[in-house]
Amino acid sequence: MTDKAQLFKLFEDEYISKVFGFCCLKTNTKEDAEDLAQDISCQIIRSIQAGKAIENFNAWVWSISNHTFFNWLRNKKHGSTMYLTELYPSDESVEDEYEFKEQKALLRRELSLMSGNYREAVVMYYFYGKSCDEIGKALGKSSGTVKWWLYDARKFIKEGMNTMREYGEKSYKPGTLRLSCQCNPGADYEPMSCVKRKSTQNILLTAYRAPVTIEELCIELGISAPYIEDEVNYLVKNQLMKKVKEKKFQTDFVILPGQNCTGDKIYKECFPDYYKKLIEFIEANKVKLSHDKFNTAVFTWGRLLWVYIHIITDIMLCKFKREECNIVMYRDIPDRPAGGKWIALGFDNSYFFENKPEWKEYQPFDGPVHKCENDSAQGFFHYWSGLDSSIYFDIPYGVFALCRDVIKGDIKPENLTDEQKNLFSVALEKKLFIRNESGFRQNYYYVSEHERKEIEKIAFSFYDTAKDYFNIAYDLVLKEYLPAIPKNLHWQAGNFLSNHLNTFVTCSLYEAFNAGKLSKPDEFNKEWLSLFASE
Repeated sequence: MTDKAQLFKLFEDEYISKVFGFCCLKTNTKEDAEDLAQDISCQIIRSIQAGKAIENFNAWVWSISNHTFFNWLRNKKHGSTMYLTELYPSDESVEDEYEFKEQKALLRRELSLMSGNYREAVVMYYFYGKSCDEIGKALGKSSGTVKWWLYDARKFIKEGMNTMREYGEKSYKPGTLRLSCQCNPGADYEPMSCVKRKSTQNILLTAYRAPVTIEELCIELGISAPYIEDEVNYLVKNQLMKKVKEKKFQTDFVILPGQNCTGDKIYKECFPDYYKKLIEFIEANKVKLSHDKFNTAVFTWGRLLWVYIHIITDIMLCKFKREECNIVMYRDIPDRPAGGKWIALGFDNSYFFENKPEWKEYQPFDGPVHKCENDSAQGFFHYWSGLDSSIYFDIPYGVFALCRDVIKGDIKPENLTDEQKNLFSVALEKKLFIRNESGFRQNYYYVSEHERKEIEKIAFSFYDTAKDYFNIAYDLVLKEYLPAIPKNLHWQAGNFLSNHLNTFVTCSLYEAFNAGKLSKPDEFNKEWLSLFASE
């Protein structure tokens, strides 16, 4: 590189901030750091202007930075300990003493970045004086292998000590990974329980796009190899990472942005057209869907629409996902070593978008079916209700099943056992039932198996119309996300990318609410407005 303008631009774009960071590390005050950074920058600019040949710009910048720092240090009165801890040099020894201290620090850094066998071999050979034969016996390898490790280690150390090695962004700005899964978690709530620590979250985020070595993880996270190795082994054991090459590891599940980036595009492409056709279809079936067998809670039509807009779209989406989205079926989902049968899904919540469309008030969430024994329950919660998905997990096992039996008349509230009374008290606390003057009133939507199948049959008659919109939306989703998902994970991508189609429910609820079609939420019903439960 010889063109002065290019060198000036390179220094300005990539090195000025790094030089200032270097100065902050070498000094104790912001003012001193700024003075030193100015001295270094002036020296570099003068040297470029002089037209000196530069073969390695990176090494040249740091050579000038170190040289200028030592000169700056000599100008400080008697090499004061304010700048060098435990060092009392004369003017002549400043550079030698400081370089010795820096070399020791760099050596320790390079050793901390080495992966297991290399690090152990170096420590045993240089620090404890063990021979290659002794090291080989201790590590279960031949002396020739040990010699090779030592040779590679010396190259690694030399390369690192001759480079201003910089830790990655996650060393000072860690990301946040939220984990979910499809199907059945393990006995200890795996895989969600495996990523509680920041270190595991950021290892998985770093190793997502491409395989990385232990050393690369250490540099990116700013954590020594012994600790990184322990975390990686834990993640491999729990099948959230896999070893893809001799020294490289990669995250083994899909990670998507923490916010829906395609929702606004889907809304603009498909609404209000989809909603208008959907509401016309539902209202054409109003007499049938209002019948007592479908309306055991005796809701108004405006209250029923909270459920029917949700469930009719969801029934069609389930059919579309199975037929068009390359879904991994339950039988093909892996059994996991710690128990459970799941595919993990990560959400990278490191970055947030400030411009949230209004329809995002309607936050979708599918409830866990295991709360209902052989029944199922799913619902859409809403940001304005002040709720999140935890409301499902706060409900003890057996509550929904008891509510089902009360609704069907198999159990009467006045004849409950003590255990059933405890469960029913939770149903009252969570407003699944409400006590009134005449007794207890059901406060969520429930149908038996036969009626659920009838609703499915009704919904499927609208499928051909809805499918055209679903195809448009799924093409948008694939274009947005699929290129960023590693190819080795495409086999499971459909299970999660298709979830973005739930936007059809959220946007339809938004349109219906604005059009005055839906009942107004109040303190007694806002939790369960769109809950659909059935056998």
